[in-house]
Amino acid sequence: MRLNGFVIALLILALCFIGIKLLYRFRSVTMRALALRLGFQFREGEPLLLYLRKGHRPLPTSLQVRGAPWNTITRAWNFIEGEKAGIRVVIFDSTLGSGKGKGVYSTFIAVQTDENPFKYREPEEKIAHSNGWTALYRLRFWQIPWTLSVQSIEEYVDNLRSL
Repeated sequence: MRLNGFVIALLILALCFIGIKLLYRFRSVTMRALALRLGFQFREGEPLLLYLRKGHRPLPTSLQVRGAPWNTITRAWNFIEGEKAGIRVVIFDSTLGSGKGKGVYSTFIAVQTDENPFKYREPEEKIAHSNGWTALYRLRFWQIPWTLSVQSIEEYVDNLRSL
């Protein structure tokens, strides 16, 4: 029995879709495990929205921020929220950008403090300040759905000290 090109293309598309779903699921499981280790709360969020509903606000209301890069976040998921050394912490994966197909994946570690607790960081990592929050985030060229490994996130959170 010979498969025609359409069936082969459909099989390849299905395998890609399954692979992407598994990738997101793996990240969700590892982020949930991190939240448990840290004693933080975890909320999965909506990583694969096909459209953005009217009034869509990807960030939790507890994170009141504005300006770049915050205002370019179109999707956010794998939320981890808690407190370490008296500092509120919010960690999440996101897509930055506007328009269809123009998003860039980024992972954020936001802490509720004006001071920068991320003294030692990689050159690719950036710092953003807004409304009493400081965040470390990283943009990547390769389009994987996260940009900071769970191990890196855990090290940054473990190194937080009361400011």
